[in-house]
Amino acid sequence: MRVGSKRGRRLPFGIGTVVVVLAAVMVVCVGAVLAIGTPDRPATGYTYGQLRPYPDQPALAWTASSQTLPDYTSSDQIKVVATGTDRWLLSYPSGIGRAYVMVDRSDGHLLWKHPLRAGTGSCGMTDDGVVGCAVNASSDLAQGFYLVDDDGTPSGPTALDDTASVLGAGSDFVRISSSGYRVSMATPDGHELWSRTFARAASAEVLTDGLLQITTSDAGRFIVDPRTGADRLHCTDCTITAFPTGITVEYTDPDHRMFEIYAVTDGVLDPRRIAHVAGMRVLPGPSTLPVLTQTGTAQMEAMQGTYVVVDPAKPGALWQISDVELSKANTRPCGTAVAFALKSRSRSIYSLADAKHLGSLPAPGFDDPDANLDNLTCVGSSGDLLVLASNSRISAVDPSAGGFAWTVDVNGQVADVDGFLVAFEGTSIRVFAPH
Repeated sequence: MRVGSKRGRRLPFGIGTVVVVLAAVMVVCVGAVLAIGTPDRPATGYTYGQLRPYPDQPALAWTASSQTLPDYTSSDQIKVVATGTDRWLLSYPSGIGRAYVMVDRSDGHLLWKHPLRAGTGSCGMTDDGVVGCAVNASSDLAQGFYLVDDDGTPSGPTALDDTASVLGAGSDFVRISSSGYRVSMATPDGHELWSRTFARAASAEVLTDGLLQITTSDAGRFIVDPRTGADRLHCTDCTITAFPTGITVEYTDPDHRMFEIYAVTDGVLDPRRIAHVAGMRVLPGPSTLPVLTQTGTAQMEAMQGTYVVVDPAKPGALWQISDVELSKANTRPCGTAVAFALKSRSRSIYSLADAKHLGSLPAPGFDDPDANLDNLTCVGSSGDLLVLASNSRISAVDPSAGGFAWTVDVNGQVADVDGFLVAFEGTSIRVFAPH
């Protein structure tokens, strides 16, 4: 029977019958899968755990290291600060603070004549490729805010205004003071659009659709309008997670565990919450849709796993699943799919958008921890492959074949950078070429 009907269907690992339609308040039921709808806007681009094509074991595209980057000092890691269509902005330790350099995304060769040493400041890049740097205590440049042209030549400077941290946001820059208390938005030429002062040190991050999140050191989270700086949402002791059509807000106070979802359209968060549910949490991992499970007393007393897939732009749920064979732990959302853990230690893998069964994995051997998804972190999905990693291996799971399509040995953390697989290994990075 097709998913989408309101009658049940038997799943590959023995689930029997039906669920109910979930309306404005979600109700957890036992016993099935049902797709109630589809996401309003499918995810596009290489975001939310969606990787570029890696159907076969990838070759090395390029490396950058302490041996290839000029005046690399100390053992701190290289960072990918920002990505553009064909350029990546890298940062690495040099002198007092860090240096910045632009590289070609395809082969890693340096595009700037010289690195820019920002000292105790930093650099950022706007969506349209403008690089701005707050320079302080640099051995090369006077204190100030500089724009950097395509060959790495700085122009200016304009007033630094105590800026220590820079983040590109749309066509402008978020600038955070050295104390962290003052956050402002300014145009590339230094014109201030808005400014706010927080009670604790702040950091900033661009979320779904250009939405701006400010996090303070006292566990505060602020979703602000990037045009005005005004609050769209504020919470404390909470976790905010972005998805293609909105955000989830999970309140982490043990005595008041609660979950909310909000829609985001064209960078604007609708303050009217779509759903408000007690006793549920969002499973961690990059994915195109949130996967929820029970928490607290309900989770502890349950005899089986129960999971709900939602779209932040819609009330209710897309589909949900519960069965006596489902484990309550170690389920992995990953890109466009979710790998359910069974009590037998095997896996059953489904498409998030439509609950299509993609395949299964047998229980892993106890002598191969890198084959056990319980020990791995999702990097993302590449087509129907799930790419997961430990600190020693990247593994691509092929659900339809019931095994691993390929593996690559690494020595460090693996991340999705603009859809590319990147291994951060001490003072070097390796970028793997998609097919």
